[in-house]
Amino acid sequence: MKRYKLYLFDFDGTLLNTMSALEYVFTVGYEHVGLKFDPKDTVEFARIPLSEGYARMNGDPTKWQEFVDYIHAALDFPKAITSNEPYEESLEFMRYLKNNNIHAGIVTSNKTTHVKDVLNVFNIPLDTFDIYMGNQEYKRFKPHPEPILMAIEASKKDYKLSDVVYVGDGMNDTLCANNAGVDAVLIDRTGEFPDSDRYKRISNLNELFK
Repeated sequence: MKRYKLYLFDFDGTLLNTMSALEYVFTVGYEHVGLKFDPKDTVEFARIPLSEGYARMNGDPTKWQEFVDYIHAALDFPKAITSNEPYEESLEFMRYLKNNNIHAGIVTSNKTTHVKDVLNVFNIPLDTFDIYMGNQEYKRFKPHPEPILMAIEASKKDYKLSDVVYVGDGMNDTLCANNAGVDAVLIDRTGEFPDSDRYKRISNLNELFK
């Protein structure tokens, strides 16, 4: 596969299997505002903006900010931090990034502080990634290009868009990359998605360097 100067990664479902943690966070978050969350919707809700999920749940608009604040708090609950699991290749892959001085960043709809807390659980040095771009750093969410474009700007390097790739596990990730004008890689561990000329599909993070 083509080698890039900057590798940007989604976090949840891409670098780590965070679905158990997100199931817990969504469950207690929606429960807090009087709604019952169905665990089978976790993956789908993890791939869309929180506001879109709340709308699908017919959440009370007057409780929106209360819901958001509770979700952000719940991400830092011990159970949310410790429920994450690595994929088979996750930890070795991140060590590869670090040991080979590959310029990489995380662009996520999650909180930057939560991402760093989870990496600490698995003893992944935080300087493995040059850039952390979480939901409190930008205003417009994927698939808007702002998160990726802000990450490139935060690198403080003169990268061309053709020098950058964004790796994610859902269509919002590929659309975000397309909208930003960078290459898109879709990690599809279960064969869920079709091939497309809008992205390169892989089943394992290690395929990025083959």
